[in-house]
Amino acid sequence: MWRQAGKQLSLADAMVARRKGQNERLERIGALLNWGRIEQLLAPIYAAGEGRPAYRPLVMLRALLLQQWYSLSDPELEEALSDRLSFRRFVGLSLEEEVPDHSTLSRYRSQLAQRGLSA
Repeated sequence: MWRQAGKQLSLADAMVARRKGQNERLERIGALLNWGRIEQLLAPIYAAGEGRPAYRPLVMLRALLLQQWYSLSDPELEEALSDRLSFRRFVGLSLEEEVPDHSTLSRYRSQLAQRGLSA
């Protein structure tokens, strides 16, 4: 089962939603694609049936895109997702949600590769 996307912004998310200096480049990129269709295509890839709820596949894909665009290692991506509001917003994580750790990111990349979906 995936972590559910929050429908309502938390107070903290609402307070920083339109702060000055947000990463407009990521906002423009995010608006270009039909992410709903991409999420449908990714749905069967990573849905753990047991243990902790899995991160939504689209969150993981967007994180891996950031990793490529900014030349980050898995630990660096984990840190950037914890630290940068623009990255959290781009991948779809609220301020209260935990970020995927480096091993989770690596496993997801491997799942994509096994299906021939990696670059």
